[in-house]
Amino acid sequence: MYYEVAYYHTDLFHAIGDEKNAGSRGHPVFSALLYAFCPMSAKWWLNGADPVIPYDALWEAVGDFAAGITLKEALENREIPDLIGHARKYIDVVTAYRKYHPYRSPELSPQFTGEEIEVTARAGYQAAFDKHFGGDWRNVLRFVRAWAFTFPDWRGDCEIQPGKNEYKFESVSVALSAPRMKRRTLEWPAWSWKVRNGYALRIVLGLMVNDNLQDQLRFALAAKSNGYFGEGTTGRRVVPWKITPQLYSFERQVGWAKPFNARFDVEKLVDCIPRIAAIAEKSACLPLAAFSQYKKCEHCGFQAMCFTREGEVMPLVYESIKQDAEKFDRVIA
Repeated sequence: MYYEVAYYHTDLFHAIGDEKNAGSRGHPVFSALLYAFCPMSAKWWLNGADPVIPYDALWEAVGDFAAGITLKEALENREIPDLIGHARKYIDVVTAYRKYHPYRSPELSPQFTGEEIEVTARAGYQAAFDKHFGGDWRNVLRFVRAWAFTFPDWRGDCEIQPGKNEYKFESVSVALSAPRMKRRTLEWPAWSWKVRNGYALRIVLGLMVNDNLQDQLRFALAAKSNGYFGEGTTGRRVVPWKITPQLYSFERQVGWAKPFNARFDVEKLVDCIPRIAAIAEKSACLPLAAFSQYKKCEHCGFQAMCFTREGEVMPLVYESIKQDAEKFDRVIA
């Protein structure tokens, strides 16, 4: 099956722009994660730029779902109540299509033609699309698809069975910190299922990924986290996990959920964070994502720093490469 992968890194840009992480510019964890994402993004951030968080239909849907509201309520809150019938029709069409095409997410294939809201139905809703759906009516159906199909697919892969388990899906702020450094603990947005089977508790902690690629640094930090942020009598504090969470990747498009597969020694990788952060702060920061994985740039919070609206590379990028190359030459010399 062919589908176009859309690369989002919404949790990264939410975290560095979160007011609860205010004052954390230059924090080794953020510096290292940005450098691993793209060295140039680390440079923009360290130099004072703030990210513009791109619209992400899946992230928006997950947030509403975790808040415990229904899809109908979510669409009403987003000012498109008259399109609820079209959402139901889309769900019915995808459900029927899946029955006759028994592989994961067949509605992503080019052969599927059921992704449509008629022009007459969309008339008069452009203001709502601009305000709540990134200006594109297609994001309404992407929002609905996440709610009706992606979440259940994730849950099934995590072996959480409706009717057999008592479970709750919620957003969680994971506590991330660098080893042996007297810097504040950071809040990182993630998602979790708390599952109860009698007296037994199971926690599934999920980080969203693109194309099933588990970026090792982010997952290692989550694996080493000793808790999450919650409200206490003296304000927000780190609450220890009641049990060690089972760490999963939640694939954004096809809907796979897979256990974390550590390809590095987690302890050693997390110990390397101060060194990676030092590289981001002192060495060359080239636009490596744009060189080899340009799709990362399409939904990058610093896209406007590197590209014009027409998609051409900004002159500032070439000047930055020149300056960093000279810096690198001096280090070698």
